[in-house]
Amino acid sequence: MTTEDIKADMIDRIMALQDDQGCWFDLKEGDKYYDELQWHHYVPKYKSTLWTLILLADLEVDPKTPELIQPLEIVTQQFLNQEHGIFTIGKSHFPIPCLNGNMLYLHHYFQSDSDTLMNRVVDFFWEYQRFDDGDFVTPKEFPYHKNQSCYGKHTCYWGVVKLFKGLSFIPVEKRSDKAKMLLQRCIDFVLKHEVCYSSHSPSEFLHPKISQLTFPNMYRGDFLEILWLLKREHVVVSQMQRAIELLKEKMDQDGTFPLESPIGNLAIPIGKGEKGRALVTHRARMVLEEII
Repeated sequence: MTTEDIKADMIDRIMALQDDQGCWFDLKEGDKYYDELQWHHYVPKYKSTLWTLILLADLEVDPKTPELIQPLEIVTQQFLNQEHGIFTIGKSHFPIPCLNGNMLYLHHYFQSDSDTLMNRVVDFFWEYQRFDDGDFVTPKEFPYHKNQSCYGKHTCYWGVVKLFKGLSFIPVEKRSDKAKMLLQRCIDFVLKHEVCYSSHSPSEFLHPKISQLTFPNMYRGDFLEILWLLKREHVVVSQMQRAIELLKEKMDQDGTFPLESPIGNLAIPIGKGEKGRALVTHRARMVLEEII
């Protein structure tokens, strides 16, 4: 099967699993998190509605698929914090940059008519998103006082990457000045880390998982996703070279790339076999063909 055949087959199988609201694997009454309204469609990871929409977008489903309008509207209304105009799961982690980056990604990938709401998200993170690099300067005040996980001594790298992803999918002609500035801050932060390395110990990876090729990219990215996003933004600089060389080293003799770290509990499994290899190889070739 070609990569396009594999993606089409997976998309068809995922779409066949939609319930009568167009969602996937919703929590039911009696489930652990059922009474916490904003957790519906977020758990179980990674097969509920939010994550399945991300999987479909990463599979490059037709963004105009009509059956995907309702589930996107449902998760939007459920996660939306009306007061601040951003998305939350209603727990102590507020704000969550990875969730908001993913919602920016979904709305712009699926070309929803939500520009006003998306601009509020951008404006919030333009004002409050931090890019601390282990220097202990994050204040213990709103909006950081309840979320030292995302805004500790080192700003959560995954959160920055997801904001980067969401901002990258805003059409260039729709990017506000604040969106452009926030996007550049994200780019500068990942380049400061040479895509996937510690800025304080350059011989070490930021996180063991970041060096392992994966698909799809839910909240935790990998170095290939970051290279792919940099390519989208036409960034070609020396700070990317080590990550590019790392990617080239992972290519097998047949020119394909392995799925090294599969995501478990998806709506449908991918695994390390033909499907996983094809999907990772597709993205890797996009990066190498455009950058090198």
